[in-house]
Amino acid sequence: MGGVLDPLARTALWTASMRAREHARADRLFEEPLAGLLATEEGPLIMSGFEGDVQGGVQDPALAVRTRYFDDAIRRADTIRGLRQFVFVAAGMDTRAYRLGWSEGSSLFELDRPALLDLKSGLLAQVGAQSGCSVQPVGVDLTGGWTTALAAAGFISSAPTFWLVEGLLYFLTVDERDTLIKEMTALSAPGSWLLADYVTQTSLDSDAMRAWRVKMAVSGHPWQSGCDDPAAMLGGHGWATTVAGYGSPEADFGRWAAAELAPGVSGTRGRYLITATLSGGSASAV
Repeated sequence: MGGVLDPLARTALWTASMRAREHARADRLFEEPLAGLLATEEGPLIMSGFEGDVQGGVQDPALAVRTRYFDDAIRRADTIRGLRQFVFVAAGMDTRAYRLGWSEGSSLFELDRPALLDLKSGLLAQVGAQSGCSVQPVGVDLTGGWTTALAAAGFISSAPTFWLVEGLLYFLTVDERDTLIKEMTALSAPGSWLLADYVTQTSLDSDAMRAWRVKMAVSGHPWQSGCDDPAAMLGGHGWATTVAGYGSPEADFGRWAAAELAPGVSGTRGRYLITATLSGGSASAV
């Protein structure tokens, strides 16, 4: 079913497969019963190919930790900070709209490639999935003009927004990344939050990442950028930023210490999770 998707969009099927595998664990960090459906038959094949060819069969815990970390942040933004407008940038096959508890009046805008969102909508309709908030898919090219389409879908720029940029930044060039941040900032009211995952440029350029980068490039979706100083990257746009490395106390959930990693390969591979707020919010709230 994923045959109509371009190589980058197909990575969403891969991610859905990893979420489905996590859901099947007795010690799962989150529940995502729709992930197997949205992975389609292609997702598990992509997942097993990468783990066999590059990671030697290792089940990297980053996806599970990242998902739980962002889940908790969304819940706190909703219940503690009272945010009601959420934008998932490169939403892919994410199903938080269907599996998290949402306060009344919450709106979620899902930005991604039109073909991917169409596939997702069709699969969810087949099983009659019901969301817990208002969901508005917005089919766009995130490296092109997308802000007009978001506004036309009902986005309110004067309201504080929770931006989630999950599994995207390393696929962008530095210029594309900086443009995206500038565009999100221009649409953000005081009190807005921005959460993302990323990788250091130092790690990306290291020998340990060479096989991974080659495999990603050959597959049509190369990792193109990283950042060694995310606080400075976002601070120039007015965001107060905190960073949690995978395996740190706030981004572990009892999973990282038990992970089996290849000898000589950094467990985090320089990856980290970003929490940023504009004036009027508090990054430490997460």
